[in-house]
Amino acid sequence: MSLDVHYSLTSVPIERVAGVDRVEFERQHLNGVGRPVIVTDAMRSWAATETWSFDFFADRYGEETVIVTDRLAGATRGRRCKLGDFMVYSRFPALTSLAAVAGPTPFYLTSFSPFARHPELLRDFDEPYFVDNALRELQGPLWDWYVEQFSWIFIGPPGTLSPLHVDLFGTHAWLAQVCGRKHFLLYSPADRPYLYGGAFDPDAPDLERFPLLPQARPIEAVLEPGEVIAIPRGWAHRVIALEPAISLTFNFVNRSNLASHLVEVGRNLPLWARKLQAPGFREGSGATWGPDDLAGASRD
Repeated sequence: MSLDVHYSLTSVPIERVAGVDRVEFERQHLNGVGRPVIVTDAMRSWAATETWSFDFFADRYGEETVIVTDRLAGATRGRRCKLGDFMVYSRFPALTSLAAVAGPTPFYLTSFSPFARHPELLRDFDEPYFVDNALRELQGPLWDWYVEQFSWIFIGPPGTLSPLHVDLFGTHAWLAQVCGRKHFLLYSPADRPYLYGGAFDPDAPDLERFPLLPQARPIEAVLEPGEVIAIPRGWAHRVIALEPAISLTFNFVNRSNLASHLVEVGRNLPLWARKLQAPGFREGSGATWGPDDLAGASRD
């Protein structure tokens, strides 16, 4: 099964490049407002492109329990199930019991961050060669904390939805498409005054309710298997799977967004504190404080 794509008449396509120089990538696509880009040659040496599949995850990790929801953010329903059962649902939704309780938007596995538990999966890919990531310097338990808190494998059937959102804490992100295709619609931080907090339907916007929306200038593309999309900090994006899909994503920080990252951490101290409360961070850093200490500091 595959969904049709209907491009917006006001959008422009995302640039596709190969052989990217790391310094030029940061200068052209991450500095300032930045500009999303699709890199077509970043996964060519990855074992994951040959081995990761629905059967691969079902055979190796199928007995693990996962939580699936009807969207990446703002979920309205969710279920616990075996990962193996969800791999069947992702390809043949009607053949599983999840179909009976799913709503208009299919269930989506968005909280699967297995790398600390299964570090062997890290051998199946490399960070894209064009990415400079300061968080790669973390080691031991702190590295485990990073890959648990800021990396995910997204899996699901056609129609799975990540509503329009901005990634947390001023981070950049890269997403690698392993299986299936996904449609990306993105808006620059400069368009934020026209986006109404993402309350509109990008496919059928109500211009009476959202009269400023035509002033926004989205960019969009279909991400193909074997391609990586880089999304700079602050870019709002909506993602829909067009086919049964497996994606890998990491958020990252470098000199181009370190200042904005720290500002966002300060603005969202309670949320950040909950991430820092994770056992991996506390073990690795020897932290003796907790979220209540940060919350108190933010009131002083």
